[in-house]
This record gives sequence, C-alpha cells and structure tokens, in this order.
Amino acid sequence: MSHILGEAGAHPEETGEPITADIYRFDPSIDAKPRMERYTVPYCNRMSVFTLLREIYAYQDQTLGFRNQQCGRGICATCRVRLQVDGGKERSVKGCTIPLEPGSHVVIKPHSDNVIRDIVVAF
Repeated sequence: MSHILGEAGAHPEETGEPITADIYRFDPSIDAKPRMERYTVPYCNRMSVFTLLREIYAYQDQTLGFRNQQCGRGICATCRVRLQVDGGKERSVKGCTIPLEPGSHVVIKPHSDNVIRDIVVAF
C-alpha cells in the first residue's frame, strides 16, 4: 500500500463520527445498469474525498474503480468527481481538495458520462 495510507493492515486512528458514502458503481463489461453502493468509513483526521476513496479501497472493497493517484495540490484533476455533501447541491470537484467533516453523508459519482468503470472516466 501507499505510504499515504500507512502500514499495510494498520488502520489510521478514528477521530470522529463515521462518514457514510454512496458511490456510483458500474462495470459495463458485467453490469446491465449503474447502481449506488453504500459504505460506512471511520473518520480520520484531515480526511478528503480522495482519502475516503483510498480508505474504502484499502479496507473495505478492492473492486472499487477510481484513479488512485494524485498530485496532492489540486492541479492534475485526475481525482475529479461529482460530489454531493449532506444533501447539498451536486458539484464537480477535485477530490483531493475537498475536506470532509466527521459524520458527513456524501454521494460520489463520475464527473462525466464517459464511464470506464465506477468513477473512472475517459478524459
């Protein structure tokens, strides 16, 4: 695993109420239609949308398709998704730049309709 996630198997310390994430899932090679899948993730200090996706992939579901790379500065936009937080307006964001609050409910979808798998899109 990446050094950002820490030691393999070691889960970061939980520092707040868990986050509920509904994530768009679709693999055109096997799925007839898209679905939303719900995950409950322990909140860890300074968690972003991107680190939330990494937590899900590392500790809950290694079938989740997302671009698991980032510049860390909000420049490259490989982490771009459509995001809705706590029932607010859905918007296109760079996942590495959006901090999450403990106890949030987020809905994460691909930023365009050109889906390769899950929230991975063709540029």
